[in-house]
Amino acid sequence: MSGSEIRNARRDEIGEIMELIAKCVQVMQAGGSDQWDSSYPNRDVIGEDIAKGALYVCVDQAAIAGIIVLDENQAEQYKAIDWTEKQGPQLIMHRLAVHPEVQGKGIARKLIAFSEEHARRGGYSSIRLDTYAKNSRALALYPSLGYECRGEVDFPGRTARFPVFEKILTAAWE
Repeated sequence: MSGSEIRNARRDEIGEIMELIAKCVQVMQAGGSDQWDSSYPNRDVIGEDIAKGALYVCVDQAAIAGIIVLDENQAEQYKAIDWTEKQGPQLIMHRLAVHPEVQGKGIARKLIAFSEEHARRGGYSSIRLDTYAKNSRALALYPSLGYECRGEVDFPGRTARFPVFEKILTAAWE
């Protein structure tokens, strides 16, 4: 992992990113999770993330090992949550995925640390995210990194709820 870098995804990498997502979907479904499927996240969603400059890739040994999307787009369902940090702006984490062949090597933690540094540099007061109730690895990971569960939301077409997490950021100048 020492030779890895995190940077904005490029348009010409969409095929490799979609392959990573397809492999993650296979693993999720084999484990009984319907969080992602053949319709989400799709090529259009990922293409839009890239076009907006919101999709970041972790490249390790010349291959995309993981992805994350960082933007300010909060799901409508987030309005029902009693967030700790009510002042803005908040950075929202979406679509964190690590290629199954390199899971367990700290790539997700590295992407999250990158997200936190990105948020601090950008003047964000907190990071918010949701994960699927059937995603036991994520449900263990986020609290271990200081994220607090603030409640749960529902998304159409999914059988389980989505716990939402928040991490308050200390401003870089404090």
